[in-house]
Amino acid sequence: MKQFLKKNKYKINKTIENNMFYVNHGNLIHNYKLIQKLCNNSKIIGVVKGNAYGHGMVECTKSLSKAGCNDFYVANIDDALVLRKKFQKIQIYVLSGPITINDVKTLQDNKIVIIVNNFEQLNLVNNFCHSTNKRIDVVLKLDTGMNRLGFKIEDFYKIKPLSKNINLKFLMSHFTSADAMDVKSCNLQLKKLLISNKILNAKLSIANSSGCFLRKKYHLNFVRPGKSLYGMNPFYKKTYKLKQVASFYSPIIQTSFVKKGDTVGYEKTFKAKKNLKTATINIGYANGILRKASNRIVTYINDFPAKALGRISMDLITIDISKVPEKFIRLGQPVEILGKNATYEQISNAMETNEHEALISIGSKNEKTHI
Repeated sequence: MKQFLKKNKYKINKTIENNMFYVNHGNLIHNYKLIQKLCNNSKIIGVVKGNAYGHGMVECTKSLSKAGCNDFYVANIDDALVLRKKFQKIQIYVLSGPITINDVKTLQDNKIVIIVNNFEQLNLVNNFCHSTNKRIDVVLKLDTGMNRLGFKIEDFYKIKPLSKNINLKFLMSHFTSADAMDVKSCNLQLKKLLISNKILNAKLSIANSSGCFLRKKYHLNFVRPGKSLYGMNPFYKKTYKLKQVASFYSPIIQTSFVKKGDTVGYEKTFKAKKNLKTATINIGYANGILRKASNRIVTYINDFPAKALGRISMDLITIDISKVPEKFIRLGQPVEILGKNATYEQISNAMETNEHEALISIGSKNEKTHI
């Protein structure tokens, strides 16, 4: 399979029988090293939640750890335990925190760092510490504006006397609007974090992917790149030489013609204004291509665009191949859904969502080949 890709790269001339979702680990490492260079005074914690944004949590963690990334964020305890079983030496953080004292025990037994988001979770940790006479590693999260998880600033003064039984690794928060380059909002959140930290004098983290690329003053002690590791550019209008990690191809399973005035697909949402040549590919919303992309998504055949016609079906999409040279049209011809031409940004725009949701939707529903 690696030889197949090496020989054919993006202009694939061989036929395929099934949908092919590739995860390029060379590009993943390229992105990691780019961020590492940019944030050279901060430690990187790789975010692999959402099954590494649809790219494969275990496989991406393995490659990143080999490249020197030793710290990773996951969303929940189940994912943390999966990683711990595979990797004994990495540091794992659970963003959701514990719900029961048994969760605290499980995390402690598996040497997983607990992120504590509220006083209820802190009480669980303290109760465990009292009952076992142990101190455990903890990260505290401060809500500086997201209003999602974290201690409220007005209550944070209560935190110090309740933190005597823990080893505080750092204090973290999360930007609300770094993606929008809202520097005013980012500065306000940073200020709130710095003022609150006067109580604890802890190490700090606030920068997500966008924070990494926005300004160095946001980097602090730890940065937490997520989508940028996988090649999603935080700011569409700027180029940071990030490389797209995923590529995705689907085979042509039928070619046909549509006459002027004919319609395509359910509910007849496309009506041909002229005679067209079409192909049907073996992919649909069961493969994570949201129906919102109907009549919008553009695929590519050897660099030639082929737009979707009509409603996306469960496992079929009809595309316009009128402008594709005949020599590239055959059963099994690979059609690029993601790749050199079809970018994360383009497919997410067609699906009317962000790149995170698009890639998690597609990546979670297709078998991956890691190269």
